[in-house]
Amino acid sequence: MKLPPPDATFYTHPPATPERASVGAVVLKRSDSGWLLAVVIEPGDYPQLPKGGVEAGETHEQALMRELREEAGLYAVRVVADLGTLERLNYARTLWQVTRYSLGVTEEMGQPPLEPGFRLEWHALADAPPLFWPEQTRLVEQVRGALARGEYGLEGGM
Repeated sequence: MKLPPPDATFYTHPPATPERASVGAVVLKRSDSGWLLAVVIEPGDYPQLPKGGVEAGETHEQALMRELREEAGLYAVRVVADLGTLERLNYARTLWQVTRYSLGVTEEMGQPPLEPGFRLEWHALADAPPLFWPEQTRLVEQVRGALARGEYGLEGGM
């Protein structure tokens, strides 16, 4: 059974809902035809950006590198920009996710993710699929536009 897509109610912080610090990334890889976007497919076929919670004692960067290994099988990602923080309820509506997103680049294709049932797909950034969480789709569109304007200094390669 497919989960219904999130609606606007996921973006209103209910009183007394605990916050969870999270990290996520738009990860790009250069190809002969342009930039590729890393998309994680969670069990149930839910495409999204790699992301997850910050554990006790971790910095944001440590948590991001761990999540990239666990969900995407990526071990060599270079963070090139901070993309800001996005907030929403988790799907169970038990936690208010405060997710700090980064832009990362890599040259690797990825290994099998450590998280059971997860898989990594690479999609042309120009034709990125809609992601399960709408704010992630908007973030990818913002990155695509910023790249086109040369805002990250990545035009010449990695």
